[in-house]
Amino acid sequence: MTKSAVVGVGYSKILRDKGIDGRPLAVAASRTAIADAGLKVSDIDAVFEYAGDEQAMDIARLVGIEDMAVYGDYTPRGPSGLAAALGAHMAVVSGACEVALCVRSVTREWGQMSGRALPKAAGPWQWEFPYGVAGGIIPIMGMKKQRRMATLGTVEEDYGVISLNGRRWSALNERAVMRNTLTMDDYFGSRFVSEPLRLLDCDYPVTGACAVVITTAERAADTPKRPVWIDAIAMGTGWKPDFTYTDEFLFGGTRRSAATMWKRSSVTPADVDVAELYDGFTHIAMAWVEAMGLCGIGEFGDWVDGGRTIGPGGALPLNTSGGQLAEGRLHGLGFLAEAVSQLRGECGPRQVPDAQVAVVANGFGPQTGSCVLTV
Repeated sequence: MTKSAVVGVGYSKILRDKGIDGRPLAVAASRTAIADAGLKVSDIDAVFEYAGDEQAMDIARLVGIEDMAVYGDYTPRGPSGLAAALGAHMAVVSGACEVALCVRSVTREWGQMSGRALPKAAGPWQWEFPYGVAGGIIPIMGMKKQRRMATLGTVEEDYGVISLNGRRWSALNERAVMRNTLTMDDYFGSRFVSEPLRLLDCDYPVTGACAVVITTAERAADTPKRPVWIDAIAMGTGWKPDFTYTDEFLFGGTRRSAATMWKRSSVTPADVDVAELYDGFTHIAMAWVEAMGLCGIGEFGDWVDGGRTIGPGGALPLNTSGGQLAEGRLHGLGFLAEAVSQLRGECGPRQVPDAQVAVVANGFGPQTGSCVLTV
C-alpha cells in the first residue's frame, strides 16, 4: 500500500475559557470522528496523539477502545498536531494497523505557555535565554519577521494581510472563537509583543480537541462518506536543525519538507485548490506558502494581491477555517480536518468550489511536516 484515507473528522466545542478539563473534549472529538467515519469504537486498533495531557493509552481507555495494535505519543519536538496523522498514515500503509484514531487536545493554559517555571540560566540555557526559547518562541519569531523584512523586502502590510484573512474566513465558520472582521488599521494598532511582532501576528489560545480517523483503501471503500486520500507526506528539519542557531533561519525545515513531499506526490503545486498552512504566527504561514512553491521565494507580497488571492473567492484560498489566528489554536490537526471537510464539500458558506487537491503543513523551524490530499 502507498495510500491511506482520512474517513472521519471530529471536533469538540472550542472554548476561550481556562480551567476546563480537557478529557471530555478529547473523548467528544474522538467519538464524533469515529461516528463520522461510519465506524464503531471497536473498529479502532490504533491511537496516535501529539503532546496532549491525554496520551494514547488515556484516550483508548476514555473512549473505550479494547486494544491497540500500535500507538504513538509524539513529543512537542514533532511537527505539531499533524505529527499524529503522519504517524498514523505510516502505520496504516505499513500494515501495522487498520483503523487509526488521531487526536490533538489542548487547553488555553497550555497554549499560553503560562505558569511554567524557567530553568536556571546554566549550561545550554545560558545561550538560549537571550532568544526567549525557555519562555516560548515569541522573541525568535520577532527576529524572523525583522530578518525577512530586511532581506526579502517584505512589508508589514503583507503580514497584516494574513491576519485579516483569518478573520474573513472565520466569519463564515460557526466553530471559530474570533469572528469579528479586522482592518489594516486594527492590525497596525495591535501592540508589539516582541517588536516587530504584533499581537495580531500571533494565534489565539483556546481549549478544545480535534480528531481524525485514517484507514486503509480497502476499509475506506466501505465507509459512508467520500474518502480523502493522503497522496504523499514528508517531514523536514533543515540544515543544523534548531530554532535559533541555524542557517535556515527564515524557513526552517519547510522547504525541505515541501520538496520531499512534492517528489513523492502524484500532483504538483499548480494543482492545489486549497491550502491549510500552519499559522501559529503570520511569518510561518507566509514561509509555508513560498516553501510549497505556491509562489517564489520573496514573492508573497505581489502574489497575495492585498489578500485577494487567499480570501473567499480567491485563486488559492488559505486557511479556510480561519486558522489558528481566528478559529483558535487547536495546534495543527485542525488544518488536516478542515482540508478533509473542504475536499468532501462539507464547509457550507466557506466551501471552496470543486476542491480536488489540498495541501496541509504544520510546524516550523526544525520540526516541520506536510501532506497533500486528493479525492
